[in-house]
Amino acid sequence: MENTKKTENEKYVLIVLSAQNVLRMNDNSTIHTGYFLDELAVPAQALVAAGYTLELATQDGVVPTMDKNSNDAVYFSNDQTAYKKALDFVKTYPAFSKPKKLSEVANSDLNKYSALFVPGGRAPMTDLMQSTDFGKILRYVHEQNITTAFLCHGPVALTAALADPVNYRKALVENDKSAISKFGKDWIYSGYEMAIFSNSEEDNALKDSKAKLPFYVADALKFAGGKTVHGENWKSFIIQDRELITGQNPASDHAIADALVKALAKNEKE
Repeated sequence: MENTKKTENEKYVLIVLSAQNVLRMNDNSTIHTGYFLDELAVPAQALVAAGYTLELATQDGVVPTMDKNSNDAVYFSNDQTAYKKALDFVKTYPAFSKPKKLSEVANSDLNKYSALFVPGGRAPMTDLMQSTDFGKILRYVHEQNITTAFLCHGPVALTAALADPVNYRKALVENDKSAISKFGKDWIYSGYEMAIFSNSEEDNALKDSKAKLPFYVADALKFAGGKTVHGENWKSFIIQDRELITGQNPASDHAIADALVKALAKNEKE
C-alpha cells in the first residue's frame, strides 16, 4: 500500500461495522444483533464536529443494521433531544447508507485515514472478528501507528489480525481449549491493555435468556494474548495503550469520543 501524506484539508476517519444482524447462540438458536446506536452515533458526531469526514465499511458493502435493543433514550441518559439527534444522524449521514467493501478499503490508500473506529453491539462477534480483509486493515494501521478505537463488544474484532481468525473463532465456539491456546502467537496486540464488555455484564444483560453466547468477548481477547482490564459494571471506563483506545460498555460512549478527538488533535500537532 502506498504511504502518501495527508494534506491539511484531508481529514478522514474510517468506521468499520459488522454486516450481520443475527448471532447464533450455543444452543443453535439466534438473537437479533447489529450496531448499538449510542456507540456509533456519539463518537461519530464528535468526530464530525471536530472536522473529520467519516467513511464507513462493512464486509461486503452491506448497509449495517441497528440493534433494536439500542433504540432507546435510556442510552442517552433519557435525553430525548440527544436520542433523536443520534437517530437522525445515523439515518442521514451519507456514508452510513453507502458503505464501502472491506476488501476495497483494505487494498486502498489507508494512510488517508487519521483514525479507525469500531463501535459495539454483538455483531462484531460474527463476521468482523474473522474477516481477513479487516485483519489486513488492522495490521496496516498498527504498523503506521494510526489511532485505533473500539467500544464495548467492538474490541473482539481485534482478533481479525490473528494469523488464522476464522479457525480461532471456530475454536472459541467449540470451546476447544487446546486449539484456542495455539492461535495467539505473533498477534500484533499481544500484551496490549484493553477494555471490553465484561463477562459479568454479559451475564447480566442475558439473565433472562435460556441460551448462552457462543463465547465471551473478553475471553476471546484474553486467550489471544490481550491484557483485558475492566472498570465497574455499567459505568464509563476506557483505557489507552499506545495507539489503541478501548471502552468497556455503552456508558463509555462519550469518554471514548473525547479520547479519540483528543488523540487526533495531538496527532495533528506532531
